[in-house]
Amino acid sequence: MKYGSAKKPDSGRLVDSELNRLRYQNDLELADRFAAFAKKLGVSPATLAVAWAKSHPAVTAPIIGARNLAQLEDSLAAADFEMTPDLRAEISSLALAPEPASGRSEEKTLGQFGVWKK
Repeated sequence: MKYGSAKKPDSGRLVDSELNRLRYQNDLELADRFAAFAKKLGVSPATLAVAWAKSHPAVTAPIIGARNLAQLEDSLAAADFEMTPDLRAEISSLALAPEPASGRSEEKTLGQFGVWKK
């Protein structure tokens, strides 16, 4: 897995900006939980992620972006992965409920430190 709470890039938007470090910390922790869940099922995180996306009723076809053959094989393995409604719900429960999108337009920060005000 490329990213997680203990696997961060050396530089870039995820680590160079205090605001982004705060904003994306939960996503990195979610990546850890998701990878552990995939390992428990015996599949790669990519296979599980593509299968989860593919199972959404509003998704016609997930878009994959493999950079090498191994990534492509993991993504294509989702075609043969059985995603049950119960498994989909269990995977969905790994993530925190996102804040309402309407709150983004009113987002305020204190200085450049990413301290959120409500």
